[in-house]
Amino acid sequence: MLRRIFCLTITAPAAALLWFAAIANEAWFERHVVVPAYRLPPPAWTLPALRIGAIALGIALVACAVAAGRRATPGGVVRVAIALVLSIGASELILRIFQRPEAEKPNPRLEWILGVEDPRTGWAFVPRRTMLLPPRGTQRRALYSIDAHGDRAPSQDWLEDPRAPTVIITGESTAVGHGLQWQETFAARLADKLQVQVVNVAEGGYGSDQAHLRAVDALPRFAHPVAVVTLVLPVQLHRNIQDDRSRLAVRDGALVVEPRSRSPFRLRQVFVDEIPYLSEAQLQRSLKLTRKILLATAGAARARGALPLFVVPSVGPPRPLDTHPEAFVLHALLDDLPHVVVDIDPSHLIPRDGHPDPVGAGRIADAIAAALEPLTTRAGQLRSP
Repeated sequence: MLRRIFCLTITAPAAALLWFAAIANEAWFERHVVVPAYRLPPPAWTLPALRIGAIALGIALVACAVAAGRRATPGGVVRVAIALVLSIGASELILRIFQRPEAEKPNPRLEWILGVEDPRTGWAFVPRRTMLLPPRGTQRRALYSIDAHGDRAPSQDWLEDPRAPTVIITGESTAVGHGLQWQETFAARLADKLQVQVVNVAEGGYGSDQAHLRAVDALPRFAHPVAVVTLVLPVQLHRNIQDDRSRLAVRDGALVVEPRSRSPFRLRQVFVDEIPYLSEAQLQRSLKLTRKILLATAGAARARGALPLFVVPSVGPPRPLDTHPEAFVLHALLDDLPHVVVDIDPSHLIPRDGHPDPVGAGRIADAIAAALEPLTTRAGQLRSP
């Protein structure tokens, strides 16, 4: 009986690995890994390597199960169990010792250099600060100025006009203008094109909920908000259900704030929050949550008389929407909301970075301006002295 139980215990994960290798075709990989968890697709060898590794490990476990069925003893089972427990403990210890803080990595995320922890949004820029970043590494360097409200601005002393017609931009690092000088960002170009005040409340690494909170916090500051422009990237689907920060969640049909996970285990964070993969159940949960958040953003904008506009930068040549790999995400989230999809050629991305370069940012500015120009022209006519 012991041998049979031990054999089945080993066979179960072997079957799961072989089943994974069988179903993990390109369509599956794109839907569950590439679209919801990567800004840019991983190398082409990633999927074949995963499938080969799963097959090899599955076969090895089957061989172990056969051997266990013949020679398993109570003492052997105990030794294997102890070895597994010790390996988990060793992995946790190694992660705690050798995993470096984000700011000490060779190419740190800029939000952890410019920002600090924030109880509402997870992290936020430090107000009245100017830094040339990154301080090291190979990324494109740019001067980042943060104004008194913690927003990226032309300078740290820039003062917004609360009475001026204003376009609020929110989102993640693409909206911030990662790797770009201020005048190269689409926010700065949009202000020039539309001749309205543009306030950029975006922050690098944000999920849809964090971007939403920044927008609703900014709206009351302005008497005449014209539009709330929200950048939406499919990679936010993965961020939106990570529980290593305070976040919005859907409970009984309503958005509620949930605290960060209190688990002390680093291994749990790796498997729950950092593996770039969403199961079908997780994907559907994130789509439902993200849709609810975007509707709330649209509602908050309309309540102040502003137009909500959702902007999706998509890497690739211009093509029909349904041929985009992220088309299923866009249909689920944005079909009945004002939105534009901006195709950005890969040649217009910052090398080794993945964010739009000045030309790519210009394409985003052009698309937003085309959508907002009639509205901002009318706002200027109504409010001009």
